[in-house]
Amino acid sequence: MASISEVLQRLEIILAWAKTHQSPQGYFAALYYQMTKAVEAGINANMFENGTRMERLDVIFAQRYLDAWDAWQQGKPVTKAWKVAFEATEDPSVPVLQHLILGVNAHINLDLGIAAAHTRPKDAIFGLKRDFELVNSTIGTLVDDTQNRLARIWLPFRWMDWLLRTNDEGMINFSIKMARGAAWQTATAIAFAPNVEAERNLIKELDAAVAVFGNRLLHPGYFIGLGLWWMRRWEIGTVSEKIDLLLA
Repeated sequence: MASISEVLQRLEIILAWAKTHQSPQGYFAALYYQMTKAVEAGINANMFENGTRMERLDVIFAQRYLDAWDAWQQGKPVTKAWKVAFEATEDPSVPVLQHLILGVNAHINLDLGIAAAHTRPKDAIFGLKRDFELVNSTIGTLVDDTQNRLARIWLPFRWMDWLLRTNDEGMINFSIKMARGAAWQTATAIAFAPNVEAERNLIKELDAAVAVFGNRLLHPGYFIGLGLWWMRRWEIGTVSEKIDLLLA
């Protein structure tokens, strides 16, 4: 792929497949579609220092998710982090919120730092930092809208989101901002890897750590797990209808 429009076309294919097959894999794809549209709008509005560079980062970033999705569909190996997220989509007891956060964990905690380092290796990575951080604010408004949609899927969501707020932010927004902060540290480490083998080892170690965190998100303990079970039990709509709500 060479453009954000091509990324969006691929995501639309995944969304159509997920709706046809009533697959929860469409939940993160819907969130990611909205995020990609938000970045595209920012580029078109000249929000970033270098729109061409940001588009390149977005395409490299998206390619990692799309490659992982294709591999999973074909029964081929995927990273440990994506394996946790994809396996969760086969468990009917997992609620939409958990699917979104598991996708964010795999794609941002693992893929984003790698994509940034491959976009601007070595010292050039530091020139990317401002635009990298600016994406947080670009996505912020979208996340608020997503949480409003989740409240339509599970009516008590607003109350629970308020109860579990961290630093006055909702669960998804806080998860994304924390993940992007960690991703920048990953990006600088990989950008300065002395050789290909060292880079592979860094990515392997990171993947293992992100997968461990993903499993903690999937199995957060008795009380939070009970709340998530209750959330899933009372979600409104079919999988396809929930995907449409996330895209609304």
